[in-house]
Amino acid sequence: MKKINYFLSILTLSILATSCSNSVSDDFDDMNQDVAEKRLNKISSNLNGEDISVGFSYDSNKKLTGITGVSRDETNSIQYTNTGDLLNVSAQGLNETLNLEELFQSPFNAYELGQVVSYDDNRNPSQISFEDQVYNYNTGQYETIGLTAEILYDDAPNMYFYTLKAAGIIDVLDKVQLDFSMNAQASEIIKASQLLPMNNPVKFIYKNQNGGVEATIDISYTYDQDNYPINAIAVLNAGSSSETAAVNFSYE
Repeated sequence: MKKINYFLSILTLSILATSCSNSVSDDFDDMNQDVAEKRLNKISSNLNGEDISVGFSYDSNKKLTGITGVSRDETNSIQYTNTGDLLNVSAQGLNETLNLEELFQSPFNAYELGQVVSYDDNRNPSQISFEDQVYNYNTGQYETIGLTAEILYDDAPNMYFYTLKAAGIIDVLDKVQLDFSMNAQASEIIKASQLLPMNNPVKFIYKNQNGGVEATIDISYTYDQDNYPINAIAVLNAGSSSETAAVNFSYE
């Protein structure tokens, strides 16, 4: 089930990478100076009447060692070790890429499928292009159409950043080199680096190839004293339908 959050898909990557001139850490530090370093402890939500929770476990050195997602009677888990350049991953019951937008009931997977078109002044991906399959009732066939996601952000630090750092993922992204011949996974890491936001999304606007709005998501957060979200309310509007999702966050 695609219900936990987008960065978990990065945890399945294993790669030996070398340095690059402009790092994700540098960008984050530039945009979020003097921010408290907080790691996620738990994410919980109720989507369509179904309670969902995601727990994060750490070792004595505050490095992430595992993630467990629980939904009804289903449990998905990831355990792995990070040796500096190589991520060793084992997963149980996890067979789909998990995506941030699913947490907020999005009908699309722009973060998973898209390519960055432009960034805002804080190096957040502000426009993403992607393709989707839609059913044409006239022809009786599915067609591929082009879509864009316009994304607005707040000025608070990305709530996932230091959890990713505890996982060693930020180190991997900092070291990435633009060498697609090295490994097929290199392009995935480059894409993850390009898509990682510095702040938290507050609005998604999905448009079709003619510029018409297909759907919107509006997100409002309640913050703690360190400017980290402790809960979020997301409202999806798609055509004549509307859905609301509530998500809670805790940290260690």
